[in-house]
Amino acid sequence: MKKTLSILLAVLMIVSVFAGCGKQQTTPPATTSSNPPAQTGSEQPKGIGTPENPVKVTILEKDVSMSEEDVVKMVEAIEKGMAAEGNYVDIEYLEPPAGKYVEVVPIAIRTGQYTPDIVYFQNGVELPLVQEGLLEDLTPYIEKSTHIKANMEDYNWERLKNYPYLLWIAPPMTYVPYIRGDWFNQLSIKDEFLANPTVENYYKMFKEIKDKGLAEYPLTTDNNKLRLDGVFNHAFGITSTIMKEGDKYIFYHVSQGEKAKLEWLNKLYTEGLFDPEFITNTWDVMEQKFYEGKSALISGRAGDVGQIHDTKMIQTNGEGAALVVLPPAKGVSWAYASVDVTREPRGFAITADSKVKDAAFAVLEFINSPAGRTIDKIGIEGIHHKVENGKTVLTDKYSSWWSRFFESLNGFNPNPPLEGSIYTPAAQDSLKKAMEFYAEDVNIIVPEELAPKWDAMINLYNEYYADIIRGVKPVSAFDDFVKEWNAAGGDEFSEYLAEVLK
Repeated sequence: MKKTLSILLAVLMIVSVFAGCGKQQTTPPATTSSNPPAQTGSEQPKGIGTPENPVKVTILEKDVSMSEEDVVKMVEAIEKGMAAEGNYVDIEYLEPPAGKYVEVVPIAIRTGQYTPDIVYFQNGVELPLVQEGLLEDLTPYIEKSTHIKANMEDYNWERLKNYPYLLWIAPPMTYVPYIRGDWFNQLSIKDEFLANPTVENYYKMFKEIKDKGLAEYPLTTDNNKLRLDGVFNHAFGITSTIMKEGDKYIFYHVSQGEKAKLEWLNKLYTEGLFDPEFITNTWDVMEQKFYEGKSALISGRAGDVGQIHDTKMIQTNGEGAALVVLPPAKGVSWAYASVDVTREPRGFAITADSKVKDAAFAVLEFINSPAGRTIDKIGIEGIHHKVENGKTVLTDKYSSWWSRFFESLNGFNPNPPLEGSIYTPAAQDSLKKAMEFYAEDVNIIVPEELAPKWDAMINLYNEYYADIIRGVKPVSAFDDFVKEWNAAGGDEFSEYLAEVLK
């Protein structure tokens, strides 16, 4: 299902983003960046700082503060671990400027109010900083890394080639469906569903849950469309963000597959199988409905988020309610929603104005080492885990720990070996299924000159999406939506896509 996105270089140049030249995935792409000092050898240099004069490295990350005892202990453990390797750093987490993180941080960096060495970004808020040359091309550093290279997956390499400014080593950000195990085991459709999880069998499963009175409405969400896309898109033939219908390139939003999906969701809504408040639910309300039994199925990210869902469900309803991970709906195609490799959607950047780029990257490299992964994944020895009888054992306080850096388990190899697993069976299975039903997306970064039209088109889509599912507008109104979408900029985008995708 994978497709090479060789056209992205041209797209990224249009938005003043310089991507690396393509190479095989076994080695990172080359770069023309002149910011990093010349380095030789296969590893990052040793000997950063001295015990008497460690190099100060500042980090700005949402929801991570030196006011938290766990963060202070983590910093101390990282500094100690790096010192054992001959690298001496003094790490400080900065308090974000007042305001909404995604809005104020780019402004603070652009204006020079904040000059952190490492910054965490998500949801594309870093794009203006990339366009202004304020974030470092990480390719030359990753080329000479040891642990980071070892921990990266194929899709990480693809994203690095296209957008070498954010580092995020994690499972694909795939949404998978989780269902209460005690309820799923009561369903007569269970075996038939697992053998053939078609859209029709998804419907039968929802119908049986409703008819047996197990849940008020089997399916809930929080108006985050990615949750439902992760379960149903491929079944309706929505295999990528950009598709070709006839001789025309279009976005999936106006595809016939999207129309069929909305018609099906309207059927669920009309029959009381879909939460009637899905538009107004916040994520915490959605989760509360799931844990309290108003809904039977929730779609959440694989891995760490699945761990949270499973743990909370067990705490609320007992061991028997442990979650089961379901496969995606089967139809025209069979996969969870395709994973975008045009760029990392989140991750850590190093600012171009940093005076200590080598030390900053050395911190990220250490976190990917076996010793660093142990800290990041299971916390501080003596607090969140301890050594007993030649095994690393998690303590009761481990449940309060979460990774401040990378979600991936690559490179996680505690010494002594871990007794048991840090993930519940459902969380482990979610990661396995995320790779089993993996598909790669075809997408672009919207060029700056078309961004206002794109925003208007998405607003139009959101309106029709909600109205068609709720029956405010008939399914036939989708054809009116397509006309309005094309007039708002869709036709112009189709011409643009024809140029860059040929």
